[in-house]
Amino acid sequence: MTEQRNPLPHFLTARALSVLGDRVTDVVLPLAVLAASGSAVTAGAVGAAAQLPLVLLALVTGTGDAVFHAAAGRYLPSLVGDRDLMRANGLVEGSDAAATMTGPAAGGWLLGSMGPLVAFAVNAVSFVASAVLLARLPTNVPALEESDEDESVLAGLRLVRRERAQAVLLAGACYLHLLAAATLLPLLVRADEELGLTPLTTGLIVSAAGLGGPVSSFVLARFGDILRWPLLLAVVLSVNGGAAGMLALFDAALWLAATVLVLDGASALGFIVVATTRQRVTPDALRGRVFAASTAATATVRMLGLAGAGGLIGAVGPRPVLLALAALALPFALLLVLAGSARG
Repeated sequence: MTEQRNPLPHFLTARALSVLGDRVTDVVLPLAVLAASGSAVTAGAVGAAAQLPLVLLALVTGTGDAVFHAAAGRYLPSLVGDRDLMRANGLVEGSDAAATMTGPAAGGWLLGSMGPLVAFAVNAVSFVASAVLLARLPTNVPALEESDEDESVLAGLRLVRRERAQAVLLAGACYLHLLAAATLLPLLVRADEELGLTPLTTGLIVSAAGLGGPVSSFVLARFGDILRWPLLLAVVLSVNGGAAGMLALFDAALWLAATVLVLDGASALGFIVVATTRQRVTPDALRGRVFAASTAATATVRMLGLAGAGGLIGAVGPRPVLLALAALALPFALLLVLAGSARG
């Protein structure tokens, strides 16, 4: 009998390739729009429009398997055991971090030397390569229980609303995604209009985010199961908010890069905690619906965050937007502290 190979490396590589293409576009698209239009409002609207298909696709399909990140969260527990979920999610964030570290710098270089069309072509190639690797993964057979129930995203949202742990997890995830979506644009506008940095320098600053993910993975692997997750998430969101505020205050490229590193490191830790906790507390038969509902909710937050950030930058500038994002950490962190106290 032929020994079956471990499919986890294929899964991690496929995800990293897909994220790599996304990170190239994250830098290229807003900078290209800013160069063409000179308007942060337009850049925010274009970025928000890029999030729209993800929300509509999740609402139409009604299952996590139709959306890449929802499907990945649903599929991972079928590759590893429960005790290895924390480590596996750490590896996922680590692979994402590697893509985050290389993608923006590559995007800035491609934009400056070859133009936006080549950069977008790189993104398309990354998706093809990712699809080839995903095709080699074993088929995931979903649980048959409760198959007669409503399997729409709205059903998943109802499940999240009924369970306090799921609702608190979703609230924390929404703030993490808001920062991930809305912090980049004011940073790029500051770098381009206020600081006069080149696209390559800006790409290198954003690429510093990739250094924080591996550090978080190592820390979580050692201490993640000991700490109570609501309080851990509260700390993570507080660090995130503080880092967003620092991006409004620092002018030196090195300090901006260091702040981005801290911001993404904390975010990676938060995403690992959210994903692992959700995978553990959600029954297998319901996991696809819950991940689909969460993906729809967080994609909506990202879309609105990008559109709102663009409009606010045009009205008040990038610094106040970053400070407002920092202040928003307080109510989310307080919610998590209260949830942790109730659990205790």
